Amino acid sequence: MARTHGWLITHKNCLDGATAALAGEASGLTPIFVEPDRVEEGLSQVTDDRPVYLADVSLRPDSWAVWRLRISFVLDHHQSALHLLGQPNVRIDQAHSGGWLMYAFAVERGWLDASPAWERLCRHVERYDLWKPQHEFGQDLNRLFHALGYDWYRQRFANGYAPLTAHEGDKLAQLIREERAFVARHIRQAVRYQNQLPYPIFAVELDEEGPVNIVSHTLLEQGAALVLTIKPDQRLSARTDARIDAAQLMEHLFQGGGHPRASGGRLPADEPADAESLLRRIAEYLAVPQPS
Repeated sequence: MARTHGWLITHKNCLDGATAALAGEASGLTPIFVEPDRVEEGLSQVTDDRPVYLADVSLRPDSWAVWRLRISFVLDHHQSALHLLGQPNVRIDQAHSGGWLMYAFAVERGWLDASPAWERLCRHVERYDLWKPQHEFGQDLNRLFHALGYDWYRQRFANGYAPLTAHEGDKLAQLIREERAFVARHIRQAVRYQNQLPYPIFAVELDEEGPVNIVSHTLLEQGAALVLTIKPDQRLSARTDARIDAAQLMEHLFQGGGHPRASGGRLPADEPADAESLLRRIAEYLAVPQPS
């Protein structure tokens, strides 16, 4: 296995980004974790002239024009990165997760040896990240990752998939119990809005970080077209069904982006994170036909 040395900027507090970081570290790269709209801050942390790679994150067009010569390669799968298609040293593949793209890239370059354990881990994470059928083990990994942190994840899965220990199984059972209480509380607090629209949209103000996907998908399964979750630090997360393009909406309204069904954004620090006003803003945007 040939090893390289450089930097990898990837998605903070995200199982997929963490998996990209595992593959990167196994290849000799030093990970820098950032929120997807803070890639420039990650680039500013680079302290030498070693190669810089991006996985599971990318740059807006104006930032790309500034930084493109400093970046060796971009690997992303978000709709909001499609503007980089055709650029040299860029791979955008919406069919795969960021972790899988980083692993496959490392194998292709000879930095990492292909193995069934690596492929199995990346597939589990991909099923969860893209919310595919049979995503349950990836979802369990996500629960444990958020509870135990990246250092635990790196220690346990640095060589790819490994079965959970009995202790981890007990911890997982506890997390699922806590998750059910969290979801039930926030579903009760969800604000519904339907004026101007033929379908309901919801906003949920989170009182703490928690399982956004479960809260959102519970409401989507009950008929919601969009669920906006508002996090304590002004970050926003949108989950939608096929009636609404989440990536386009978050890009236009909240300086964000992501996938068509799952995207994120952010409110300015001085803007109130009020569920009703945000839903009105979204409804006004959705009431106007958007270009395809």
